[in-house]
Amino acid sequence: MTPSRRNSRIAPLAGLALLAVACGGQGSPAPSDVAVSPTAVSPAEGWTRRAPAPLALTEVAVAEHGGRIWVAGGLDAGGRATDRVSIFDPSTDTWIAGPGLPEPIHHSALVSDGRTLWLIGGYVGNAFDRPTAAVRQLQTDTWAEYVPLPEPRAAGAAAWNGVGRIVYAGGVGPAGVSPVVFGQHDGWEELARLSAPREHLAATSDGAGTVYVLGGRRGGLAGNVATVELAGGREVRRGPDLPTARGGVAAFFWPSLGACLVGGESPGGTNPQVECVTADGRQAQLPDLRAPRHGLGAAVVDGTLYVLLGGPKPGLFVSDTVEAFELP
Repeated sequence: MTPSRRNSRIAPLAGLALLAVACGGQGSPAPSDVAVSPTAVSPAEGWTRRAPAPLALTEVAVAEHGGRIWVAGGLDAGGRATDRVSIFDPSTDTWIAGPGLPEPIHHSALVSDGRTLWLIGGYVGNAFDRPTAAVRQLQTDTWAEYVPLPEPRAAGAAAWNGVGRIVYAGGVGPAGVSPVVFGQHDGWEELARLSAPREHLAATSDGAGTVYVLGGRRGGLAGNVATVELAGGREVRRGPDLPTARGGVAAFFWPSLGACLVGGESPGGTNPQVECVTADGRQAQLPDLRAPRHGLGAAVVDGTLYVLLGGPKPGLFVSDTVEAFELP
């Protein structure tokens, strides 16, 4: 595809307004909601469908590692947590099984530092009352215990800052939703605090020391925020807000776009938006997802964005959907 056609798919965000929606319901999935059926994609929209995941899930942990995309844990259509790890190879459009987790877990964070994978926090088992402080490091084909977080956390967000530290922000702990930002370097320490507590948020990094913490919520879907904060060193500073407030989101970074927030859920339903912002406030928007989802993952491999799994409706709904988009 020529550069001019790529650029035509990106729209500025200056004219967009904050999302205003009516209240929507939640519940257990009907059989037809377990997976989103394939939908034809117009070439102008740019999204293509890839091989579906071997198991339909939501609230997964996702990261690119070694040119492949790893999916760890999550909830299935019956609300059961899984210890399953699945690995997607974009070069062959195929899935293989990875080393299983020590226990079923959901709402955890998965981070690659370029050498190994780290699984951080999450809810243990099927319920939402057992956040864990556990941190696991992938060693060949097993998950080894690492120094735990200072406190249990679930539904937080983590990213490798590119210069020696994993940053973990927000989430739910023993005292409720947290604003704390932890940093990892031979153990964990509190680095700073977000401007307000939030969970179901996302994080990504420019690879040069700055972690972007985007979106999330506090107090249910009505508490969604469009907040962007930048964590660098031992400080967190407020960035420009995104247009759409949402939680249950995923994030990625791309040099020409900045930090981008993908999908999510709001009181009126799931979100299709892919909205991006740079540290100096420039904003852009990619075409909407063909299958809006929350509790999903996002990763970039060789210039292509992959958006994986997640629920097509607010609440406990799941899918095996994988969509891809060639980035400008």
